[in-house]
Amino acid sequence: MRSVNIRYMPAVDHLRAYAALLILFYHGLHLLSYHARFHRDFGIDHWLQPGNPLLAALAEGHTAVALFMVLSGFILTRGALETGVDYGRFLRNRLLRTYPLFLLLVAAGVAAAPRFEWPALLQTVSGFANLPGALVAPPFTSLLWTIAIEWQFYVLFPLLVAVLKPAWTRPLLGLLAVLLVFRGFAVFAGGNARDFSYMTLLGRLDQFLLGMWAAWFFHAHPPAPRRGALLAGAALLAIVAALWGFNAAGGWPLMAWWKAVWPTVEGALWTAFVVGYVACADRAEGRVSRALAAVGVISYSIYLTHFVVIHTMVRLDLVPAPTGDAVADALFGTLLVALPTTLALSALTYRFVELPFLRLRSRYRRDAEA
Repeated sequence: MRSVNIRYMPAVDHLRAYAALLILFYHGLHLLSYHARFHRDFGIDHWLQPGNPLLAALAEGHTAVALFMVLSGFILTRGALETGVDYGRFLRNRLLRTYPLFLLLVAAGVAAAPRFEWPALLQTVSGFANLPGALVAPPFTSLLWTIAIEWQFYVLFPLLVAVLKPAWTRPLLGLLAVLLVFRGFAVFAGGNARDFSYMTLLGRLDQFLLGMWAAWFFHAHPPAPRRGALLAGAALLAIVAALWGFNAAGGWPLMAWWKAVWPTVEGALWTAFVVGYVACADRAEGRVSRALAAVGVISYSIYLTHFVVIHTMVRLDLVPAPTGDAVADALFGTLLVALPTTLALSALTYRFVELPFLRLRSRYRRDAEA
């Protein structure tokens, strides 16, 4: 994804591709295997808890949302490190980037829903789809809550840059401490740590902030490619181990107080991976790099459309069953049907829904004195 505000880095598109493919296989694994086992709509009962660490990590593939949010902080901050941010142009660019496809999904949800209420629609299109009362019209609106959190971060971003710029590390640690303390207060007040840590800005802001810090760190202390590769490898192993433990403890459905801390841990691990990977793949070339970058370019469309594709597969019972094992067949179905279908649909929505508006973006950077 090329921008008029920052130098293009193929590694960033690779990371977008990894996050999009991870969330696609995560939903494919759960929805298709649940359908094969119980022949009804997906529920969080009977959560998959495989013994294999890689499969357990995939069963907690919702962590791709954390990677996307760390990446958002990283990408936006790269364009604002040495300059100021024109607030109005910045918000306009972000709406041009995210709003057209978002509105298409909302319109499809309204068309498919048996009924809807105007307050729910207005709440959703005004940027609060992650809060109770928003429009519920699956499968079209099932992932819009994450875009709402992104928008809420965009409103804060220029202010956060100004707060962090004087020192970066110390203000960052202070803000992380404040967020952890207030999530603790929310738990003591009777809040559900699983839900508010997962679906609100209070829970996710850690990850954006860590991504912002990663951009500064990469700019000020760029690791050598070899050290970057080692950092990325170590971080990836730590992520798999952490998700394996998370899954063994009960996985996403579990309600526990310690989930108020999880976004910070998850964000820190992905931050290390992002810094290491960008350091070692910043100038990547070749066919594999170009293929990954191409997937990264349409990753926003992949993210918002894949759930519609997988949900439709379940409704039409288009789930291959070559092995008779629900988990293995879910992975085959995702790879052989959901992935190519989603890629084709995403290429279409990117070309005719996203790209025309992306071309309307302008520079939001301004000199430091201004």
